[in-house]
Amino acid sequence: MLLLSSGLVVDLSTNRAKYHALRKKHHGPKVKHQDLYPLVDIIIRHRDSSGEIKRCWTEYDYHFSGYTLADIHLIPDWSENDRKALDNWIKQPEQQRHIETARRRLEPFQKKLSTLLNSAPESLYSLLKNRISELPQQHASAKQWLSTINNMQQKGIRKEELDWTNIIPFLKKQNDRVISKNELINTINYSNIRLELSSEQVVDHNGDLYFKEVAKYMTHQAVHRAALNLDEACICILRYVDLISDYRVGLIKTRNNDHHMALNKYWFALDRHGRVINNPETSDHFFGSSDEAIIACNKHRRHHTKTDSGNRFYNRYDYVSLYGGNNYQEWLVSLPDYQRIFFGAHFIDHNVLMHIRTTIRTDDNNRKLLFIEELQSDWHQSGHTHGYDNCAWGKIANAPFKKEWSALATKIMLIHACEKGYDGIAWADGNIQEMRYAKQLQAIKRHYDQEVPACLNKLGKKFNVSVEKARINTRDPWLNLVKTKNKWRVTDGQGKFETRDKYHSRDEAMAVISRHCRSIKLQVPVFYINNKMRKQIIRNGLPLFGETLV
Repeated sequence: MLLLSSGLVVDLSTNRAKYHALRKKHHGPKVKHQDLYPLVDIIIRHRDSSGEIKRCWTEYDYHFSGYTLADIHLIPDWSENDRKALDNWIKQPEQQRHIETARRRLEPFQKKLSTLLNSAPESLYSLLKNRISELPQQHASAKQWLSTINNMQQKGIRKEELDWTNIIPFLKKQNDRVISKNELINTINYSNIRLELSSEQVVDHNGDLYFKEVAKYMTHQAVHRAALNLDEACICILRYVDLISDYRVGLIKTRNNDHHMALNKYWFALDRHGRVINNPETSDHFFGSSDEAIIACNKHRRHHTKTDSGNRFYNRYDYVSLYGGNNYQEWLVSLPDYQRIFFGAHFIDHNVLMHIRTTIRTDDNNRKLLFIEELQSDWHQSGHTHGYDNCAWGKIANAPFKKEWSALATKIMLIHACEKGYDGIAWADGNIQEMRYAKQLQAIKRHYDQEVPACLNKLGKKFNVSVEKARINTRDPWLNLVKTKNKWRVTDGQGKFETRDKYHSRDEAMAVISRHCRSIKLQVPVFYINNKMRKQIIRNGLPLFGETLV
């Protein structure tokens, strides 16, 4: 920690290094020390009631300044002495070692990922600001403003919006002085809870696979499946694996120097099903170098998947979805500027408020639907389980949208569907979710069967639109995929049907589901968007809190 002459106590944090790197298109871990500065946050330490500096490391002991080490010159209200003191301090060995931890937080896969931001949250407006702007009075006492705003809660303004704008505490501190409407509006600040909607992309303009270097023996079963036709003196060692498509490149080693394959390096390439890819130059299974084998994998993938560009969504949980559907995508709704930190179980980025998984499907009348496979908030589900606002380690940071995060996710997806011209949005209901995870999920069912429909029905009432039922083509969802490390199995979750962890790709495991699950037309809840509603949402957006439209 560093005590500045102004009395501020500052420190450094590399918790958000990956987050900064994705946003700023950082070029991976092989950079100079000073190039790590944009990844290191400047934080401000709090003092306790006695004035002592808090030395623990919880979210209650500090707040983020909003600046990184690369922005020292931009920090307002800092004297030149404070800036110089910080600049000298970060050059000391201890601080340099701390800054270097940002490098270790960057995954090798980081350089292939890019954050694709979506504009949908920009269409969420403050109903509170709009209501105050529409009021005829230009000036009023603090007491009068308090009475007016409290009355607004009877007409759609949510208490949570008032809480997160801090407008009530502001007015209570004014000693009943006269306040202009503009001054009141200017106190309403949502910057701390600004929302971002993003998805990660794997970027490679050549359409190439991304191989991670490994070193492990292939099992006898995998060698047999690959049909490499080797004798017992040969050993197959995997050296490169694509983590998404599961293409692999390996090397042949032999147990004795007299073997004919010991004289040269014999490389082989396997497709995503574990089958050998032939060398088109020699018509056999082997390549003279790893580069040649990698090129063969890239050509094979482009030919068999018709992939012309390497830009594709980076998806972790596509296997936890109903059979069928196109354009699977994972969305992250985050609070990037929130001054307290939360790391969830599913994603390594910080402050992910919720994540949404979607596919594109059609109903019986060939209407195009944005289909929500799953909504989840690790943050609020953790807060509900462990509690908020506890200074002890392991407790959960307070956050907005506790009671309406699922409604917020629905509104964001509704905006996206309107912008993209989809005919409506549909979703997997609570029964499907319980079947998917093979257990009772009463709280989760409430989101899908009560909160999401209630939100949409309120928004659609003005346009004579409400939730109804539709049918989509899929397969009976009584079987699901489970991934363990790099292998897959198929299970019903009840112990009546269970395979071993033996499938090397999602497609192999999905083929089992195709054989054992019959094709059905599954009834799901749907909300169709008429032209009047679409135009209204595109023009005016939707409220950030609540469902009362302007």
